[in-house]
Amino acid sequence: MADKENRQIKARTFEEQPKRTSEKIKAPVKETESKGSRKIGASAASGEKKTFGRVPAPGSTRRITPPKSSEQGSESKRRSYTILPASAERKNEEKTEKKSLAASKGSKKLSGDKNRTGASAGTGTVKETTEVKGIWKRTGYRFLTTMISLVISLVVIYFLGIKIFNHVVKHYVEPKDANSTEQISIVIDKNDSLKTISKKLEEAGIINNATVFKYYVDFSDMSSKLLAGKFTLSPSMTYDEIINQLKRKSAAKTSTKVLITEGTLLKEMEDKFLSEDVLKSGAEFEEKITTGEDYSKYWFIQEVLDKEKASTKHRTYALEGYMFPDTYDFYIYGSADGIITRMLDRFKQIYTDEYKKRAEELGMTTDDVIILASIIEKEGGNLEDFKKISGVFHNRLYHSDATGHKLQSDATHQYFMPEKKFSWTTEELQIDSPYNTYMYPGLPIGPICNPGKAAIEAALWPDEDVIKEGYLYFVAADLSKGEILYAKTYEEHLKNVEYARQFWPDN
Repeated sequence: MADKENRQIKARTFEEQPKRTSEKIKAPVKETESKGSRKIGASAASGEKKTFGRVPAPGSTRRITPPKSSEQGSESKRRSYTILPASAERKNEEKTEKKSLAASKGSKKLSGDKNRTGASAGTGTVKETTEVKGIWKRTGYRFLTTMISLVISLVVIYFLGIKIFNHVVKHYVEPKDANSTEQISIVIDKNDSLKTISKKLEEAGIINNATVFKYYVDFSDMSSKLLAGKFTLSPSMTYDEIINQLKRKSAAKTSTKVLITEGTLLKEMEDKFLSEDVLKSGAEFEEKITTGEDYSKYWFIQEVLDKEKASTKHRTYALEGYMFPDTYDFYIYGSADGIITRMLDRFKQIYTDEYKKRAEELGMTTDDVIILASIIEKEGGNLEDFKKISGVFHNRLYHSDATGHKLQSDATHQYFMPEKKFSWTTEELQIDSPYNTYMYPGLPIGPICNPGKAAIEAALWPDEDVIKEGYLYFVAADLSKGEILYAKTYEEHLKNVEYARQFWPDN
């Protein structure tokens, strides 16, 4: 009884569970039809059904009415329980459970959202993936096509480049004629540009193409190392060999030896100087040898100029006969004045005071001696004949009237005639010229060549026996032997001509 009262004192009856709002956790409830009670479930042991009211708050007291027992058949008893406040440990456990429950619900919600989102976006994702694959496929195809085209282009360019390179090397870089033994002289002036040098090499036949050589030298950085001078090159040389030759000081000649043989004409000298690269241009040289006015300081040239002023007829070149033939060392592309001065100085050395005195004894001027010497030089085949020929001419000029004092020299006729021949027709011999010794008596207007020392001495000292015997004629016979036949009378001379004609080149 006491126990019952005690429980009743402590027990607190409640009709409904205090409302606790929780936004995060809400226990699932299933209401039944009988008085809002909740069906908890059947007991595995007794098969009883228990109904509970609302869940009390922790620490509150609730009344539990057990169901009626069919076995006892008695009135059901009310039982009261006191729910004590939960311990701290229990509170922590409940909090942990609530958090776990909330987390689990959140996860499920999130997972559900994701699933719903995935479900709704599934179609879009598949479509997007297909489009991406298509883009990559098209991009890959274009890339592959581009790469194939590029490779084909590179291959074509490569083989085409090789073909062009081989063509250029074969036709422009390789020696023009690898088997050539020809030696060609070329002069590089100090003011010549690389373009000019290349052009000279091409024109000389040493290289194939001036432009390719110019670029080759520029690429080799050798243009500044090329020297001025005269070089000897060959078509068999490579570009490198040519460049090495053009930059060698020992190969660059700044001067050259020129041999002027006796009997050379001034016009022939000019051509030789040009061919030997002593002269760059013949115009200045031509002017100076024609007038002779720049060389009046030489006494013998002054005599010529004075004679020209007093005469109505004029010689072709004022300096003809006085450019003494010899071997000279001239500068490459030297000046015309320097060449002329050198040769006049040499004549001055040769024509000594002895020569001047002998000329006075013969009653001849220096110009007369040089004119006669030039004819002897051209008529004579051998040096031993010079004095004999001189004796014949002295007889015609000064010791006989048989020829009318006419020299009748074919050599003087050849000087002014445009065509050079060994013998002349009657009509040709009648062509008027101050050099025509068939038409005019005495010496011609001027020298017909530049005689050497032997011819000058022969003019001053003729063969005395020829003069005493009175020989008036001579004719060249066997030219290979330098044979000359002499005659005192014209009849003898005609016989000699008939014999000699068989050796003449015109026949």
